[in-house]
Amino acid sequence: MNIANLTTAEIYIQASIAIFMIVNPIDPVKIIIFNDVVSNKGLHRRTAAIKIAVIVFCILTVVALVGRELLQLLGINLGAFGVVGGLVVALMGFEMLYGGVSSKTQGAGEAEKESVEDEGLIMPLAIPLMAGPGAITTVVTVSTMKDDGSTITAAVVGVAVVSILVFVGFAYLSGLIARMKPASAAMMARIGGLLLATIGAQLMLGGIRTFYEL
Repeated sequence: MNIANLTTAEIYIQASIAIFMIVNPIDPVKIIIFNDVVSNKGLHRRTAAIKIAVIVFCILTVVALVGRELLQLLGINLGAFGVVGGLVVALMGFEMLYGGVSSKTQGAGEAEKESVEDEGLIMPLAIPLMAGPGAITTVVTVSTMKDDGSTITAAVVGVAVVSILVFVGFAYLSGLIARMKPASAAMMARIGGLLLATIGAQLMLGGIRTFYEL
C-alpha cells in the first residue's frame, strides 16, 4: 500500500501510531524515571505530566512545521529523506521487536545510567527519551511524504494526539505501568516494534515514489 493511496483519516491514524510507538509514553523505564523524579522532588503528578506533554508537543510540532523547509534549504531531496527516514524508523522498530525494549535511538541506554534526581523532568525524560532523535526523524519523515501539506497536518495532529496520551500515561497510568512484569513490558515493546517497522517500510516506499515524482 502506498501513502499516496491512503485516505486523510488513514494518514492521520498511521502518523499518530508511528509517533506514539517511538515516543512510547508507557515505556516502563520512562515511567520509573517519572515516578522517581516526582517522589524525590515532591512534584504534583498531573502538573509534572502536563509539563512533559507540553515540552514534547512544542518540540515535535516545530519539527513538523519547519522540517520540510529546512531540508529544502539544505538542498536535500524530500524523497531521499523519506527513504532514509523510513529506514531509520523501520530499524528502530526491529530493535524493539527483537530486543523487547525501547529503541536506543531515543537514548534509553543512557537514561538508565543518569541520576534522575539531578536530571529532573526535562532531561533526560522529555529530552531525549521522548522528543529525541528517533521521534524527530519520524515526525520529519511523516511531514515530508507529500507536497500538498496534508502530511504536515497529519504529523501535527499525530503529535497532538501523542502529547495528550503522554499526559494521560504519566498522570494516570504511571503507577500501574511501574508495577508491570518484565515479560509483559517486553511483549508490549515487541508489538509496538512490529507496528513501527511496518510503518517505516511503508514510509520508505512512499519516499521512493516521491523521489521519482520530483
